[in-house]
Amino acid sequence: MAKQQWLLLRGLCRESRHWGAFPEQMQKHLPNTQVSCIDLPGNGKRYRHPCPTSINELINDLHRRHRPEQPVYLLGLSLGGMIAYHWMQEYPDDLRGVVLLNSSLSLDSSLPLRLQPGAWPKLIRAMLSTGYSREKALFDLTCESPHAQQEILSFWQMYQLEYPLSFSNVRRQLQLAMQCGTQPYPPKKPVLLLSSENDKLVNPRCSEQLASAWRMPHRQHPKAGHDLPHDQPDWLIRQLQEWLKG
Repeated sequence: MAKQQWLLLRGLCRESRHWGAFPEQMQKHLPNTQVSCIDLPGNGKRYRHPCPTSINELINDLHRRHRPEQPVYLLGLSLGGMIAYHWMQEYPDDLRGVVLLNSSLSLDSSLPLRLQPGAWPKLIRAMLSTGYSREKALFDLTCESPHAQQEILSFWQMYQLEYPLSFSNVRRQLQLAMQCGTQPYPPKKPVLLLSSENDKLVNPRCSEQLASAWRMPHRQHPKAGHDLPHDQPDWLIRQLQEWLKG
């Protein structure tokens, strides 16, 4: 039996290693599953590449580099979910389904609806800083669980040193996030929407409204923050298991 393939897309200015142990947990608990993580241009191993500010250019780049032989599932967190949505709309034959985690897609174009009050200033200040200050600020903004915080921050600083994020790519990815957030069109494949009630970055109403408009399933964790795979990986995997059964 062929393995069930998943591609994982991380969020704004984050690379594939920021998933931590979650890809291995998925492979362990989802039978016959293979998980691959994608670095966006400007992040991780592709840190020297300028990130496109055009969503169409970015989707074409990802399709060209990661086009699957057989349809796969896409799981995207935050900006990664917004990109996953556009991938589904442009190249639906690539995919079997899409899971959107705390994504700021919205039927309303206003930033106050998509983001929590005060989130943009905190995010921009974090991205303009470096070293421990940046990673601590991002951890506080995205994670509610303090589990292994110091160890995680040490790894995040190491990633930053190995593949430094340029100011130009920070600016480009912020532009991209603002451009591709408002999506009035129904999805072309099955979608599962997952959100966190304690998300300090993205307003969970975005997921609620999309689920209602698209008539797609939505589940919300009552305690997790923006980084669901860090805060509640077991809960997240249970949601994937139940969705796949359906």
